[in-house]
Amino acid sequence: MRRSSGGFTLLELVVVLVIGGLLFALAGPSGRALFETMQYRDAVRELVSAAKNGKRDALAKGKPIDLVIDTAKNRYIVTANADADMGSAAVPLPEELMLEVEYAAEVSPGNGLAAIRFYPMGGSSGGEIRIQRPTGAGTILTIDWLLGDVRQVSL
Repeated sequence: MRRSSGGFTLLELVVVLVIGGLLFALAGPSGRALFETMQYRDAVRELVSAAKNGKRDALAKGKPIDLVIDTAKNRYIVTANADADMGSAAVPLPEELMLEVEYAAEVSPGNGLAAIRFYPMGGSSGGEIRIQRPTGAGTILTIDWLLGDVRQVSL
């Protein structure tokens, strides 16, 4: 009389592993694209949030606040002192994104940095931030000079 041990046979395990491997191989490229899309969307959200926080901070503190963007190193900082070194306080963005900024040169700290200034009365120096993926798709963030509002438009 033979008793069943209740386990799996080696053949059953091999079949399951082969099917799992095939599914993983097929999902790999689409998983990478999904990850890149998530990084892009997070970067756009972060920059929109940083601009809105800059406006809010300027209103709350009663002094100008700058959104300073380093397009060469894909990083930004919201600060009351645009001349300060970005250093470790800068927030990094994915390296594969291309950033272009239209801004008022008068408020820029120089050294290849772009700045959009938010004023205590609710306005800003105005500008546009273009965030583009390697595929060419992207977003333009427009910061209104009169009200300091942030609008997002797809390319």
